[in-house]
Amino acid sequence: MPILRGCEDQVLEVLARGAQFVRFASGASVFERGSMPTGLYFVHDGAVRLMSLCLEGRPKVVEIFEPGGMFGEIGVFTGQRYRTWTQAIGAAVLIHVPREQMLAAVQVDNALCNRMLAAVCARTQRLVDAISSTASGTASVRVASYLLEQSERAPRPDTCIVLPAPKRAIASLLNLTPETLSRVLRNMVEEGVLTVGGRRIHVRDKARLIAMVSPGARA
Repeated sequence: MPILRGCEDQVLEVLARGAQFVRFASGASVFERGSMPTGLYFVHDGAVRLMSLCLEGRPKVVEIFEPGGMFGEIGVFTGQRYRTWTQAIGAAVLIHVPREQMLAAVQVDNALCNRMLAAVCARTQRLVDAISSTASGTASVRVASYLLEQSERAPRPDTCIVLPAPKRAIASLLNLTPETLSRVLRNMVEEGVLTVGGRRIHVRDKARLIAMVSPGARA
């Protein structure tokens, strides 16, 4: 896991005590809303979506965790019941590190503690940016912002973006209907900005994608 790189052997040994691989079928719950935290989860394979209730009482995707990502840290450090819930997207393999082991590790490894703090702050900033975009941006602005973030977060040699979840989940993440997301992607394809094949998206004109999220485009 990226965040564990640089940990001393003794710290890894602490984390390994009680850690185990856990497998989930597509749509299976990793933890439920209102449940007590048992530990930190690392995504080894597959993806997991973080769900919450919107004001209308409908489930909404808040974030998607991909391989190398971690989640559940709020419960680990606060000890409070979860106010959100998580579901596997497709078959997923996770690593569960018990809460006691995680707390013991950060107590003796300041560098790990700092990396976790930085990771949580980065996630918070992304969520703030996402709230700002979905609150006032048009559908095309939301989609363009998301695609640019994905291309920067996980750049690939072939310059393709591979969506971490089905388009329905991505639409929920962007506070759009699946039909609206499909329409925006279709328009971008017709305008020569993208090429779309299933979850694989190739950005043909990044300059135009960036222009879509400029202040003038938001009006």
